[in-house]
Amino acid sequence: MKLNTKIKSIDVISSKDKIQFDNEGTFPINFGNNFIDDNEQIKFQSEIELIEDRLSFSIEVNFRYQSNCGRCLTASHNEDRSSFSTTLNVKDDNDYEVNYDDEYFDLSPFISEIIIEKMDINFVCSQKCKGLCSFCGINKNNLSCNHNEKNSKESPFSSLSQLDL
Repeated sequence: MKLNTKIKSIDVISSKDKIQFDNEGTFPINFGNNFIDDNEQIKFQSEIELIEDRLSFSIEVNFRYQSNCGRCLTASHNEDRSSFSTTLNVKDDNDYEVNYDDEYFDLSPFISEIIIEKMDINFVCSQKCKGLCSFCGINKNNLSCNHNEKNSKESPFSSLSQLDL
């Protein structure tokens, strides 16, 4: 089931107290070498309160994601938790385009930002990772290959190295 991130604006506007909102569902994300697939469940809790024209809320998100090493493509499974709190003026323009006129306050931009902040766009499994062989494609961390490196003189662009630039 897809994660419901929308809260009815009228519920927030008419409430005198903070509104608690807990939900669980799928929320697929792809960011660099990281992703949350369609089957992974994300949980989040939030508290929302509207005082005059200021919407104050806090969100806590629990999620699992997979990272693929940028050198050897080895998959790593990660579990993380993060939170976010802010106050927005809903009558003026704000970065998240939250306002009174919408039927719902949508928390999905906040949730995706919280998750993406925890992901490393250039994930590497270890500093000693040797990566993949550019000639045969094997993972050099597990196996070694014994082929000769390609001769740079065989390249059709090798004559460019003789230009005086």
